[in-house]
Amino acid sequence: MKHSYFLILFALLFITSCNESKDKAVKETKKIVTNKTDYNTYLESDNSQFITDLKSDIDSLEKLVAINNTGVVDLGRLSSKLNLLYDLKGDVNHLNRSVEMQEAVVENMYIEPEKSKYALAQAYIKQHKFKKADSLLRSFAQEAATTESQLLFFDVAMELGDYAKAEKMLNAIQNQKNYNYLIRAAKWNDYKGDLDATIRLMEEAKTLADQSGNPSIQIWSNSNIADYYGHDGQIQNSYDHYLKTLELDPDNTYALKGIAWIAYSHENNPEEALRILHQLKKRHPLPDYNLDIAEIKEYQNKSEEAETLRKEFLEEVNNSSYGAMYNTYKIEELLAGNEDDKAKALQIAQLEVENRSTPETQSLLSYALLKNNQAQKALENQKKYVIDKTYEPVAQLHTLEILMANNKKNDALTYTEELSGASYELGPVTMKEYYSILEGV
Repeated sequence: MKHSYFLILFALLFITSCNESKDKAVKETKKIVTNKTDYNTYLESDNSQFITDLKSDIDSLEKLVAINNTGVVDLGRLSSKLNLLYDLKGDVNHLNRSVEMQEAVVENMYIEPEKSKYALAQAYIKQHKFKKADSLLRSFAQEAATTESQLLFFDVAMELGDYAKAEKMLNAIQNQKNYNYLIRAAKWNDYKGDLDATIRLMEEAKTLADQSGNPSIQIWSNSNIADYYGHDGQIQNSYDHYLKTLELDPDNTYALKGIAWIAYSHENNPEEALRILHQLKKRHPLPDYNLDIAEIKEYQNKSEEAETLRKEFLEEVNNSSYGAMYNTYKIEELLAGNEDDKAKALQIAQLEVENRSTPETQSLLSYALLKNNQAQKALENQKKYVIDKTYEPVAQLHTLEILMANNKKNDALTYTEELSGASYELGPVTMKEYYSILEGV
């Protein structure tokens, strides 16, 4: 009894101190790390001529393929260029057409077809067709046949939530001097909640990438370790590695988006974050930019503008061309709507769990059950599939709210320390929601 009293007292004192000193804390403890002169050149980068040339190459290849739709060289080149155009412009039709071309390569490749099938499996992962990727791999690759197959089996198993198989594949390829092993070992430790080990492994991988001189793996290493540094509160390191990513790839929108998050979540500078995001949206109009901008508008108390952006997002991703690519985003947005929206969110959450049952998708399902007035069922699902199975802050926040709804306040309050330490990762709007939940203690 005394223990629960002190837990509640601690939580209440924590809320009070956060509310009273929030503005002061922003000014005194949050060092400004961004400088627009560091990245303005990249933000204003003009790749229009490159894209024009790329589209011209694609048009030429489409004509060749129309004449001969079994030529694997032209089909493969067309698939690759369409995939690149998707990465640069964000039009999902280019991604889907790229996958169609890769499927045609597989259908017409008779000599050593495994490489083309591996490429197709990776394309399915990009489309969030994880079961299709797994089925394709199983159709031609034995789990222990080659390192390449083991790597892909690991990737698919992680996406599907088959962690026993993922660990088996990881152990089979264990090699501390192998870049592909290290980045997957980092991902495994991130899943296990060991951020220190994750960062150490990514630093080892980055060293190998730098030694290789291979720009593509250097870019990937720098952008991903920047994320991990951010999660660990090493904001300066995070920013520096986003800049390094941009040095290697001046058109890298992912790194610029990371810098926008630093400006918003760490530096309390929503205006600069919006400036970056609006520029990225023009250059690379993915649907989720509307959600990023909407969150910042919400933070600025511009709720009507935020709501308009969220509606635009939902209208766009309802297009069947996106398949399941934005299901998790759709669930979160619909759960903030009316009763019909919440019911629809629950249906999508159930489909997403069928597509891939991970702790994160199960947590979304639990949260959808909660918002559809099924608190007990939500708790049962969270206990079975989520609690002690993931350390992701959003899943932990769902757990806290579900426990509170089931009058398990003492259990809920055990999550306060970790969630309070995840304020940068969660962002100001979500943290405000978190404090409002705790105020109901």
